[in-house]
Amino acid sequence: MIAVIGWITTWGIKCGIATYSRFLIEEMDDDVLILCQSEEGNPEGAIPCWKRDSNLFSEMIDQFAPNEIDTVVIQHQPGLLRFSYLNQLLLKLAEMNIKVFITMHNTRDKSILFRSRRIERAVEGLKTCSTVMVHSKADVENLEKLGIKTNVVMIPHGIYPPPSESVEALPLNGRVLGTFGFLLPHKGQIELVEAFEQLSGWDELLLLCATRKDSEKTEKRINSLIKEKGLEERVRFVTEFLDDEIAIATLSKCDLLAFPYQRTNESASGAVRMGVASGTPIAVSPIHIFDDIKGAIKMRGKSVDDIVASISTLSEKDLESSRKSIIEFRDSLQWSEVAKRIQGRLN
Repeated sequence: MIAVIGWITTWGIKCGIATYSRFLIEEMDDDVLILCQSEEGNPEGAIPCWKRDSNLFSEMIDQFAPNEIDTVVIQHQPGLLRFSYLNQLLLKLAEMNIKVFITMHNTRDKSILFRSRRIERAVEGLKTCSTVMVHSKADVENLEKLGIKTNVVMIPHGIYPPPSESVEALPLNGRVLGTFGFLLPHKGQIELVEAFEQLSGWDELLLLCATRKDSEKTEKRINSLIKEKGLEERVRFVTEFLDDEIAIATLSKCDLLAFPYQRTNESASGAVRMGVASGTPIAVSPIHIFDDIKGAIKMRGKSVDDIVASISTLSEKDLESSRKSIIEFRDSLQWSEVAKRIQGRLN
C-alpha cells in the first residue's frame, strides 16, 4: 500500500482541474494530501505550496518527507505550468525516487512564440513517469509521435452524478435550449445567442455560464446582443458559479443542450460532461474535444448559420436517441469507476 499520495492540483477555485480532482479524490481509498496553488482561492483542506507558471518547487518538495509522500499525482494543464517547468519538476522527482502519475489535460497546445511552452520541452521528464494518463486516443497518438509510448494510458474523463430529485433547479419556461460552461469567446456562446434569434420552436435560451477574470468582453457582447435583438424576455443569462448539483438539475430541465465551441486545444471538456450528467440531449460542434461524447449530435459546423441549420432539422426522434445514448454513456463513466481505474495503477 502507498503511504501518502501527494496530489498536485488547483483547489478551492473556479477551475475545471480543481473540480476534476475533487470528484476523484472523494472516491479514492488511499490517504491523499492535496498540494495546491498559493495566493488564490480558498483551498480549505489543502496545503498551498506552489505558484502558477513558476519553476520554484522547493516549498512543494519540502512537504514530501514530513508527510511521508512516496507517490505524487499531478494534474497538468499548460496554463498552470509551462512544459519546460514541468520537465524540471519531473526530473527532480525522478532523482528523489518519487513515483509520478501525471494526467495531461492538454497535449495539443503548441506555442509558436515561446519554446518553453511547447510540449516537446517536457518529453524527457514525461518518460520518467510511472504513468502518463490522457483522456483520448488523439492524446495517445500525440504522445507516441514524441516517443512517449510505454507508460501512456488512456483514462476517460469522469462524468458527474445524475441530478438528484431533492435539488431545486432554477425555474425555466417552455421549450428550452441551453448551454453550460465558463463564459469564454472560444465556447461559441455569442454565436449561440445569434443563432437563437433565428430559431423557431424554442421559448427560452438558458446561458448557464459562470464568469472569470477573462470573461468581461464576452459578457458585455452577449448583453449587447440580447438588447439589440430584443431577447430580454427569452434569454436567461446566469453568470453565477452554481453548485454542481443545482447546475445539473437545471440542465436536466432543458430540452436540448448546445456546445458550439469554435476552437480549443483542451483534451476533454468538463462543461459538456455536466450536460451529460443531466441526461439531456446534446448537440456539439464538430471538433476533437467532443469526439468521445457518445450520443452527442454533431452539428454541421461552428458558424451561426451552421448552428441554426443543425438545430432546426432535429426531430423528436433525434432528440430521444441522443438522450438514451447520453444516459448510457453517463452511467458507464461515473467518477467511482474512473477512480477505480486510477487507483488500480497507483497501487
